[in-house]
Amino acid sequence: MARIKKRYIVLGIFLLLIAAILFFLSTITKNYLVKNSEKLIGRKIGISELHFNYAKVAVQVKGFVMYEDNPSEQFASFSEFYINLNPWTLISNEYSVSEIRLVNPRIQVIQNGEQFNFDSLIPKEDSLAVKDTTQNESLKFTIRNIQLIDGKVLYNDLQKKNQVEMKNLNLNLPLISWNNEKSDVGIDFSMGQKGHVNVKATVDNLNEKYQINLKTQDIEILPITGYLTDYFDIKSLNGFLTSDLKIVGDMNEVINISVSGTGSINDLAILDGRSEKIISVPKLSTSIKDINLKDFHFGFGKIEVDQPHLLMVVDKDMTNLERLLQPYFRNDSISMATAAPTTTDEAPVTYSFDTIRVNNGLISIADNTLNRPFNYELNDLNMTMTGLTESAGQIPVEFSTKLNNKGELSGKIIWSMVDFMNIEMNVRMKRLDLLSFSPYSEYYIASPITQGWFNYDLGLKMSATKLTNTNVVKVDELEFGKRTKDTTAMKVPVRLALYLMKDAKDRIAFDLPVSGNPSEPQFKLGKLIWKTLANLMIKTAASPFNALAGLAGTNPESMEKLPFAFAQDSLDQQQRDKLINLATILKKKPDLILTMTQTTDPEKEKGQIAVQLTKVEFAANQNAGVDSTKVSATEIKDDDPNLLSFIRNTVPAVDSLGIETACIKRLDSGRIETRFQEILAHRNRVITEFLTQNQGIPAELVQVSIADLKNLPQELKVPQFKVEVSIK
Repeated sequence: MARIKKRYIVLGIFLLLIAAILFFLSTITKNYLVKNSEKLIGRKIGISELHFNYAKVAVQVKGFVMYEDNPSEQFASFSEFYINLNPWTLISNEYSVSEIRLVNPRIQVIQNGEQFNFDSLIPKEDSLAVKDTTQNESLKFTIRNIQLIDGKVLYNDLQKKNQVEMKNLNLNLPLISWNNEKSDVGIDFSMGQKGHVNVKATVDNLNEKYQINLKTQDIEILPITGYLTDYFDIKSLNGFLTSDLKIVGDMNEVINISVSGTGSINDLAILDGRSEKIISVPKLSTSIKDINLKDFHFGFGKIEVDQPHLLMVVDKDMTNLERLLQPYFRNDSISMATAAPTTTDEAPVTYSFDTIRVNNGLISIADNTLNRPFNYELNDLNMTMTGLTESAGQIPVEFSTKLNNKGELSGKIIWSMVDFMNIEMNVRMKRLDLLSFSPYSEYYIASPITQGWFNYDLGLKMSATKLTNTNVVKVDELEFGKRTKDTTAMKVPVRLALYLMKDAKDRIAFDLPVSGNPSEPQFKLGKLIWKTLANLMIKTAASPFNALAGLAGTNPESMEKLPFAFAQDSLDQQQRDKLINLATILKKKPDLILTMTQTTDPEKEKGQIAVQLTKVEFAANQNAGVDSTKVSATEIKDDDPNLLSFIRNTVPAVDSLGIETACIKRLDSGRIETRFQEILAHRNRVITEFLTQNQGIPAELVQVSIADLKNLPQELKVPQFKVEVSIK
């Protein structure tokens, strides 16, 4: 009996000792792990509580903290970790977990170049490790009720100075199961303030295939901003991603992945480096027909952009779009300079877009290069492109937009991905309000536009070697205001040319055909059109009467000058008719100023004046007799014998000198000069009076003057008035 009692006492003490060890095991384990953590994993850790539940075969850890290599800074932490094992399934060679719960996990990931703050936790590869050559046995496991509650990840890239914070991470995974035939995995968790992710995956182990159904709802895309700064001058990329994708893959070929489904981004907004919202889109949606990474094929159904807003700002150094893309072009040029030669074995990239559509877009344009800002909008912009592929020979693009809420621009373009020089274009612009472009007219021609409507039809057919371009322009009711003090105006008389080109209905209409060979190195269509237009302007301004003569129904060449005879001081009927034609033009073009500049050959003019004065004296002498027949000086001819006899009385050598020189010698030079000046002044006066008094032209529109006769070129030494027009 004593032995039996002693045996029970020993057994009781042993069981009590086992119970005591089990009771204090959690405390012992916790203290050991905390005390020896730096030896075990190279990092200091802290644990508030550690509990073993032997009945449920569960472990609970509370208040866990892992520090950085610097023990004063935390690397990771959680308030609670709970795992409940199900050991009875081991009998059937299956690993089973009834519940895993992780509460308030926090982790801080710091990257500095290629180094991370968790590098020291990763064991180095053991070159002496022995490869496991045993046959793989059937593996089965089941994990139920996985929960991650209110997680937080802070990522800090020191070199890029980019910090991403993911808060409110929640995971509710009812089941993960795996066996050698087929396995299903489902994940459902929250991300960010309102984001939601749902993942369902099926793995077919027999056929070595898998399928993943991924759904996201309102996932914030702001965290990827930092990774775009190498390519774009961007401050933030905002928006919320929603998608429904099916991903099918092959476990034997990692790259054999096919993706299909739909996706959209709501409230997309891009802020550039100057914090300006350069692009905003309320909704961008797309359907993915088939993206196959093995074949490098990217197939899309319809891409639709609703109410996009693009801001285009032109500064003196560059545009905001050029500034946005500066990092990309800088990196691209570096990569091209350092890239290794590509091989020809790479599979070609193919792509297809069934439809690309823009609905009710808005483009805001600001030009800060002028003397005052120019702001303009292309609103209600709609565009449709169909059939875009890498090998499409004809890609139609149709578009329409309103021009600052007034005019309209619409057209169709057909272009080719096979031959970029093969383009056909038809564009029509209707009722463009030119008043909006007054900042440009002030800058280039120092005059504001106060009224005008621009209509334009463009036709273009281009191949690699031939281009035909038609430009039909109509401008209605164009009016300019008073000249400004802008010093940037061009010397080309654009304003005058446009005014001269107006017809009787106050309309400017002309065709501007352009042709050329696009293969020529210097060929530029836009430059060619503007050069042709500038030549038209210069030609019109230089030969104004080609445009004006039709208003008076006369020959343009006859309007450019008003000839006189030497010593003539009155108007004949032909001269009156020309002045009437000029007056008719001025009445129809009230903004024109008529300038008439008198020229002559002073020596020849004075010679004729001397002859004229001599004839007057001769006529007076002949008419002195009572019974003599009256003689008029204008009827006397230069070779009249009686006139020559009269001159010989004072200049005997009249026959050898000629009548003009002989008359000059016989008269006082002062008298000839006085008469010369009287004739010049009288011509100016009779022309001015005829236009202002007889024809009713306002005096401020008529400017009559005498040219610098002392320095007159030989070709202008003709008795005439040179006629010019200018604009007020």
